[in-house]
Amino acid sequence: MPHTREELFGSLPAPDETLSVSELTSRIKRTLETAFRMFCVEGEVSNYKLHQASGHRYFCLKDDGAQARVVMFRGRDRHIRGEIRDGQSVIVTGFLGVYEKRGEYQIYAQSVQVRGEGNLLAELERRKASLAKEGLFDSAIKRPLPHFPLRVGIVTSRGGAALRDMVRVARSRYPGVGIVLAPALVQGVGAAVDIAAALDALYRRGRADVIIVGRGGGSIEDLWAFNEEEVVRALARSPVPTISAVGHETDFTLSDLVADMRAPTPTGAAQMAVPDRLELIERVATLSLRFRRAEAHTRETARREWRIALGMLSDPRPLLQRKRYALAEHESSIAECAKVAVRKRRERLEKLCSSVRAHAPAAWVSTRRGEVAVIRSRMEAGIDAQKRSLRARLDFFSGKLAVLNPKTVLKRGYSITLDRATGKVVRSASETCSGAALDIHVSDGSFGAIVE
Repeated sequence: MPHTREELFGSLPAPDETLSVSELTSRIKRTLETAFRMFCVEGEVSNYKLHQASGHRYFCLKDDGAQARVVMFRGRDRHIRGEIRDGQSVIVTGFLGVYEKRGEYQIYAQSVQVRGEGNLLAELERRKASLAKEGLFDSAIKRPLPHFPLRVGIVTSRGGAALRDMVRVARSRYPGVGIVLAPALVQGVGAAVDIAAALDALYRRGRADVIIVGRGGGSIEDLWAFNEEEVVRALARSPVPTISAVGHETDFTLSDLVADMRAPTPTGAAQMAVPDRLELIERVATLSLRFRRAEAHTRETARREWRIALGMLSDPRPLLQRKRYALAEHESSIAECAKVAVRKRRERLEKLCSSVRAHAPAAWVSTRRGEVAVIRSRMEAGIDAQKRSLRARLDFFSGKLAVLNPKTVLKRGYSITLDRATGKVVRSASETCSGAALDIHVSDGSFGAIVE
């Protein structure tokens, strides 16, 4: 590699030398391409695109401080290790080149090695998992779009091409629809807060039947406002169905998951929001044609039946006779059916009456009265037997008490002597002494005595 200033930058222009833009760009091209012939650089993929026609790949390689354009031409696919997506961290091996028509430098990649997810993609997955746990992305809460909306609310940039496309498509498809615009920033600092405020303004007005929120395509950084939690929650609390139309069909944001419908582009969102007037006219014309054909068929059938009836009315007696026979058979069938029905109903009524009689309150009360009478007779017999038993026991114990009653003994001439001092019964002469006071009880009273 060159090391000296002249070898590195070539011959520098003199201070008074005037160069054309082409000459300046050509010298820069030679200098940069000579200095950076082959190198490796690591960064995060952004705004990745695969051109379907040419097969070339274009993306930006960035870090926190800068970014550089990268192009990888068709035929180098076998030198890609992994799958390139926005937000991934990759190592690009290549050389530097200058695109003179635009005056821009870019890296011509020879090989790409995918190392893993970048910071933005990892943050996106974290937010997606957190909001999914709250049920904001559940398909069960998705609402269908109205078939014939009177007004369509749009939240996007006032001067963007997406707004012009949506208004043009909506008015061309359904001229009578009203457009309510809530302008907002769709990228950069404060875009998420602005989008959420615009949605809330539409909710407060209450004039939109369906709301489209979106913008045109861009890198993952350009679309990042639609991944912010403020926008996701604002869409979740919408009182009317919502359509997310952020970027192109390959772009993905959290707004696509929370909205009731996702459109591949803003133009597709306008097509989903309103019906096509020409399709409606064609459908009405088809239904009208089918109605006219059905009406003509009905008239032709009635006319044919009228001709048949007119031919049969030339001699009505055979027809009347057939009708009479059919009527007699019908009446006989009806009578037989009526008899069977009456017999069945009578049998059901008899069963019902017997069941009612068996379960009538009077029969139940009569049965219970008989049972009560039997129980009462048994109870009275038991009570009488118990009385006789108790009376016999009473007489027995009364006799025993009469025999043991001391008064009965006293009536036969006996007495009870009590020591007046102690109140004890004197049973022996040794239990008292001379001069002791005694109380002597007989059958009709008591008196005192002194022992001598």
